[in-house]
Amino acid sequence: MAEKEIDGRGVGNDGQNAKRPAEPKIYASGYFYLSQQINDLRDRMDAKFDRVDTKFEVVHGEIKALSDKTDAKFESMRKEMDSRFDKVDEKFDDIHKEIIGIQKWAFGLIVTVIIGFIAVYFK
Repeated sequence: MAEKEIDGRGVGNDGQNAKRPAEPKIYASGYFYLSQQINDLRDRMDAKFDRVDTKFEVVHGEIKALSDKTDAKFESMRKEMDSRFDKVDEKFDDIHKEIIGIQKWAFGLIVTVIIGFIAVYFK
């Protein structure tokens, strides 16, 4: 058995001499009231979005401040590391100068020994 459509009056509607229920009429005052509600809702939503935007700007400012602090800290650490590397470079330069001095001394010693050996041998 096929189901019957039931209209707004609760009466079966099988397509035979069916009468549609009367559409409700909306008066101008109803449209005015509805537009007031829509405008009020839009104003409230705009206010909420403004508060959210303000909170985002505050959070963005805090994040920026933390980022600046972090950058400053890394910059100070980089300067400290550079100064430490400069000290290490100075120590390596000093050691290099000492090695060059030792090499000159060793060369002079070898030349002296050879000259002494030649002097004793050919005498």
